[in-house]
Amino acid sequence: MPLADGAEKYVGKVGETVSESEAYDAAKLAALNVISQLSLATGGNLARIEAIIKVSGFVNCTSDFTKIPSVVNGASDLFVEVFGDPGTHSRFAIGVVALPRGVPVEIEAIARLRDN
Repeated sequence: MPLADGAEKYVGKVGETVSESEAYDAAKLAALNVISQLSLATGGNLARIEAIIKVSGFVNCTSDFTKIPSVVNGASDLFVEVFGDPGTHSRFAIGVVALPRGVPVEIEAIARLRDN
């Protein structure tokens, strides 16, 4: 979820009140929050991330907005920027009618961890 300091930084529907560019940034922020959770799961040792396996992207958008993959690229680009080649992944991107708390994008990731 694109949260900053515990609050929604982006709210609205892509193609209506949220631009494609803002949605890309929201996906990037949501991915940063996923990385934060991965940091907690690894005791702060992100070097334990062997691979980002799969990313799921949900975009709260109007029925005529078709650039859903380009929005989710915000998350994908960040995972590769942070983890390099291990950040490459399979993914799906889907448009939905609504998301919790009215956010424009939600990102889920599956990661493989190295043993301590």
